[in-house]
Amino acid sequence: MLNLLRNCCAVLFIAFAAAAVAEESSTRTYQLPDQGALQLTVPKSWHEEIKQPPGGVPPTITFTPASGAAFNIQITPMYPPRPGVPMPDLKWLRGNVERAAADAAPQAVEKNIAINELHGPSANGYYFSATDKAPAPGEYKYMTQAELRVGDVAPVVTVLTNDASGQVLADALAVLKSAVHLKR
Repeated sequence: MLNLLRNCCAVLFIAFAAAAVAEESSTRTYQLPDQGALQLTVPKSWHEEIKQPPGGVPPTITFTPASGAAFNIQITPMYPPRPGVPMPDLKWLRGNVERAAADAAPQAVEKNIAINELHGPSANGYYFSATDKAPAPGEYKYMTQAELRVGDVAPVVTVLTNDASGQVLADALAVLKSAVHLKR
């Protein structure tokens, strides 16, 4: 019984320590022309840049670190160009991700690139990760691409990093899982 109590205390200590180290996040809202908004919970230290092309085209939200090791995360929340055009379903999104993985395979270290599911309260989709065999100077070694459905938008995502620990990817996936489409 004493060993069980010690083990429980150790697990609780580790959980509290991990929570204390976890970075604070903030909820950010990104307006989508005539489509409401996309809401994401993002680490506070991430810098954002929003590129909004003219003509109602979806914006691209780019996240980079405020300091520290470089990474680049691009999220473009796609939506129908006009009323009546259907949104892609999960089968269609998976097919896109599979094709992107096949395109990345010749330059990847991995022999087989796994397609992974991504689920959050409002977000569902797929992603893959690959390691570049020979990144050129200034390029990123690790790439993840994702496509998902969040309400009536379908974010297309690229995560680029040199972080071998996988923390940037874990944070990026948490951001995607947090996604909510706020309708107008």
